[in-house]
Amino acid sequence: MKHAVTILALAMGLFATNASAACLVEYKARKGTEYVQKRMSVPDNACSVGAATPIVQSTLADQGMQLLAIVKVTPGG
Repeated sequence: MKHAVTILALAMGLFATNASAACLVEYKARKGTEYVQKRMSVPDNACSVGAATPIVQSTLADQGMQLLAIVKVTPGG
């Protein structure tokens, strides 16, 4: 019985984590002549292209990269 309670508690924790997970942003960027298409997480309150853009731009600028386009924003990513 003790194991069942532990497993249930762990499962509930995983569901709670997924329910409050950040959004996943897929973007295209470049650094010099290198072009990349990658993903990054942004907070739930930035789960739209308009809200995610300044966050992604700032993060990429810190890495010396330029954002070219947001390809997709996926809630709970």
